[in-house]
Amino acid sequence: MSNKNIKRILTFGIAVASSVLAFASTTNIAQGQTNYRLKTMFTGSDKCLDIINDSKDNQIIMADCGNYSGQYWQIQSTNKSGYYRLKTLFTGSNKCLDIINDSKDNKPIMADCGNYSGQFWQIQKTNKSGYYRLKTMFTGSDKCLDIINDSQDNKPIMANCGNYSGQFWQIPNF
Repeated sequence: MSNKNIKRILTFGIAVASSVLAFASTTNIAQGQTNYRLKTMFTGSDKCLDIINDSKDNQIIMADCGNYSGQYWQIQSTNKSGYYRLKTLFTGSNKCLDIINDSKDNKPIMADCGNYSGQFWQIQKTNKSGYYRLKTMFTGSDKCLDIINDSQDNKPIMANCGNYSGQFWQIPNF
């Protein structure tokens, strides 16, 4: 192969790599069908937000991270500015993370997607690098997705926002 051909191949490769890097740096967390894992500072990098695999397939829990479709979250834009829908590969495109509308208004579940304010999520950056807060339109800006601090440390709940490690979420894609 001539030096001229090698230079062409290298130039092409550099151009492709530059394009990929430029695209990656301008995309935001909600574009495309990328899968994300949701992890909290409280439970650490070994626990992920997951769906309990039972007859209902709607209960949310923090579980050991693994190759489980209930931990493959998709973040989709909505027609409500600043709000997103959260879905998993396990429950499919017709189920969204929602908040039960009861006297407590604090339990997250997977429910049929619809125009429900409990399914519209804000993903807000925090002052902790790489961490976000998750809030719904339904519960308002004073409630954040948190993990109950009990012996199991695995139950998500909407709680008053504060400086609690269970409310600081990492959302890495993979």
